[in-house]
Amino acid sequence: MSRLSVSMLCFLLALLTPTNLTSATGNIGFSLPLVSSHHKLNHTTGEIGELLLPEGDVNPMNIRPRVAPAGWPMFSVVVGVGSGRGQHFYKLALDFVGNLTWIRCKPCTPEEQQEGPIFDAALSPKYALVKPTSIHCKPPFVGHGHDKCSFSGTTSLAVVQGYLASDVFTFGDTGTGHRSLGGLIFGCAHRADEFWNHGIVAGAMSLNKRSTSFKYQLAGHGFDTSKFSYCLFYHGQHTAKHGFLRFGSDVPNHDHAHSTALMYHDTTMLYFIGLEGVSLNGQRLTRINRGMFSRDQARKHGGTIIDVGTPETRMIRAAYDILEAAVVADLQHRLGVRRAGYRVPGSHLCFVVSIHGIYQKLPSITLHLAGGAQLTIKWDLLFVTKMHHGAQHACFLIFPDEKMTVLGAAQQVDTRFTIDVDHRLLYFAPENCGNDSS
Repeated sequence: MSRLSVSMLCFLLALLTPTNLTSATGNIGFSLPLVSSHHKLNHTTGEIGELLLPEGDVNPMNIRPRVAPAGWPMFSVVVGVGSGRGQHFYKLALDFVGNLTWIRCKPCTPEEQQEGPIFDAALSPKYALVKPTSIHCKPPFVGHGHDKCSFSGTTSLAVVQGYLASDVFTFGDTGTGHRSLGGLIFGCAHRADEFWNHGIVAGAMSLNKRSTSFKYQLAGHGFDTSKFSYCLFYHGQHTAKHGFLRFGSDVPNHDHAHSTALMYHDTTMLYFIGLEGVSLNGQRLTRINRGMFSRDQARKHGGTIIDVGTPETRMIRAAYDILEAAVVADLQHRLGVRRAGYRVPGSHLCFVVSIHGIYQKLPSITLHLAGGAQLTIKWDLLFVTKMHHGAQHACFLIFPDEKMTVLGAAQQVDTRFTIDVDHRLLYFAPENCGNDSS
């Protein structure tokens, strides 16, 4: 899977907590705003400049947070970690793949820049290491000596290692101040390699299905996280607006949406879907077949997941090569546009563009999913303009992958996705996502 892209603009998320943190009703709906902003985060108070959310139609059972910037297409939440002098507010990248919410902790190598200080556990009186005997210290986590439980792994965001711990997480509230939730398990990372964090993000917040993910832990405190929904819009079109990642009863009605099954629910914590074929400009590419996307559970190879932590879509090599050849032939024969004979940094497939208005004629792609559902991705989410050696290029935003297929964040814009974990379904429908904003 790819690491974080630095080629586009900013999206971001921020997090608050509902009024009643101790509720055990199990049906509290809430939402995390998705916004664009250039305001700076106050790492002591959690405030972002003077930009606050509107006070109209505020549901006391919904989250209404402040905002924080992160680089496109990274999505981040703002959360306070620690207690006493050790408490600071950080931006944590949203992640569907990782098993654990984690943050860079002193000492941490390499010494990459981030907004705010690296978390110092020695200054947080409520910080506690997870013991090897804890119910949380089980594979993939491993006991280390008599007092620590270690974690390590590679996700779409970074290669990390460190120790499991618990501490207070604090969420800002524009109306009633801060609210805290103690005893949340997270990873204190003392090494974070290949973490392309834009010099901003301090770690990652997990929303997968493992018991140590943030979503699962919130469920244990009475919040309804059985389903969540988001509708991403390009920040350049709505610079003063924010959208929402919605949970539980705050999820919009999806009766009109397409649906496809979430697969492999007994053996993986990721959100797998069944990709069966691909069309280019409405024409099915018959050489791409269902078997190319099948999942080999024993080898942990293949399959298709949906993930907002992966910036652009990745496609298993066998299918990608056929798609790439079809895109090259389409642009050459239909538009007279040739493939660049050299590599453009940060891209795999680029075309030299010299014709005015060519972009509106670029092809769209349709993904054929299990159950007959179809997801169409328009040209403007498939190509990005890049200047290289004084020439303008249209570069393809789908990349080959040797292990699996990932529907990434950039290709999810202007489609509402709802992940219903309990019923093992993914719902999706085209939407002007700027309308689900404030």
